[in-house]
Amino acid sequence: MGTTLKRTTIFLTKEQHERLRRLAFEQRTSMAKLLRDAALEILEDEEDIREGLKALEEGDEGSVTLEEVECRRSESRARV
Repeated sequence: MGTTLKRTTIFLTKEQHERLRRLAFEQRTSMAKLLRDAALEILEDEEDIREGLKALEEGDEGSVTLEEVECRRSESRARV
């Protein structure tokens, strides 16, 4: 990851921690990486929702296929 990382603290229940630890082990990655990926998904989803609402408010009648959406999303992830 070419970006400077910022330290933060979160509190998980014992069950959440154990499930996350197990998933990280199964995927051979760190818990921090799983949490960063989940945070990125949330942020991207929020951005998509805002863009969609803005287009609706502006009366944008253009449509986009699912393939175009997936392509754009893949491209934006590749930039991160």
